[in-house]
Amino acid sequence: MKRQFAIIPLSLLGLAVSLPAAEADFVSLFNGRDLSGWMTEGAPGSFVVRDGAIYTTGAHPYPAWLRSEQEYENFVLRFSYKTRGWYEGGFLIHAPLHGPGSKMGFKLHLRHDRHAYGARSPGAIYDAATPLAFPGRGPGQWNRVEVVCDWPRLRVTLNGTLIHDLDMSQHPVLRHRLRRGYLGIQNICDNGAWFKDIEIRPLPGKTGWTDLFADGLAGLTFTGNSKWTFDATTKTLSARGDNAMAYTRESFAAPYELQVWVKTMVNGNGGVTFNDQGGHHVEIQCFNTPDATNPTGSLYGIAPARRVVSRDEAWFLIQLFNYGRRAEVFVNGERVAGTDALAPPYHGRVGFQQHTPRGFIAYRAARLRRLAKP
Repeated sequence: MKRQFAIIPLSLLGLAVSLPAAEADFVSLFNGRDLSGWMTEGAPGSFVVRDGAIYTTGAHPYPAWLRSEQEYENFVLRFSYKTRGWYEGGFLIHAPLHGPGSKMGFKLHLRHDRHAYGARSPGAIYDAATPLAFPGRGPGQWNRVEVVCDWPRLRVTLNGTLIHDLDMSQHPVLRHRLRRGYLGIQNICDNGAWFKDIEIRPLPGKTGWTDLFADGLAGLTFTGNSKWTFDATTKTLSARGDNAMAYTRESFAAPYELQVWVKTMVNGNGGVTFNDQGGHHVEIQCFNTPDATNPTGSLYGIAPARRVVSRDEAWFLIQLFNYGRRAEVFVNGERVAGTDALAPPYHGRVGFQQHTPRGFIAYRAARLRRLAKP
């Protein structure tokens, strides 16, 4: 007697015939054929597609890097990499278009070896956090990385082993870093590495910013003799002329973080002011001269910047963490000045200064977010 077996579709049995929902939400960022969806920053030829992977040629080392077309905040990111031989590079997270991405966002430091170098070890969050383990494989072997970035939690696994589990809001370095930016592959040496199977699952954002340039020129008041213009596409406020100020119409009370990108002419002078009460204010100086009394990042007349990390005719980022009596200033991701002795009031307008006779200065993407009271 022959037995009959019915062929029943798996879908009728309730069994999965497709990826789970969480897996289906992943989006591939690399098609395996070309660099569609990626942008080369720096000299061309630094990155090519070879053997179905993005290959760092080493033709044009640092600061050449390859970035994603769009920015990301919170996400689950996965990728695979292998090194050709001796290699040093990294994968950038929350990198800005300008400035050092490893200091403004952060970098997962990648090497060919398994030696411990503290916060510059293989798998380290560069200059911020030492990995918990060293499960990386040697040259010629593929490694699999997963990064879960969901503020304030940061978890990184390498080849299935947890190497970072951090609360960024409590971390002395990472709590000041950018929380949104580009993904990027670095090219910092003349030896190559391959990257493939790059995929991401975006998670909900959590930052709430007030755009200080949301209403363009109509949202500001002006004094002095400069001509102010505004580019709505790039959110850039520019001034040409003599000494002048542009102020927000709204006042803001500490605690908050203020971010603004600045570009000066050669030997240009300007500043970002806060706690303005119609005369009294605190100024963050913008003057990229190392031997100045108050170079860029200084709390003018209160706390001079320790060193200059910005330059004229290039965009640099100023971050102010204003807690009232205490304030910290970061330029391009580096803390350059701070004080715990600001005098009241601890609220007022934000201002943008043009201080060079017949000069030029530009401010871009000025924004502010509230902070929890310390």
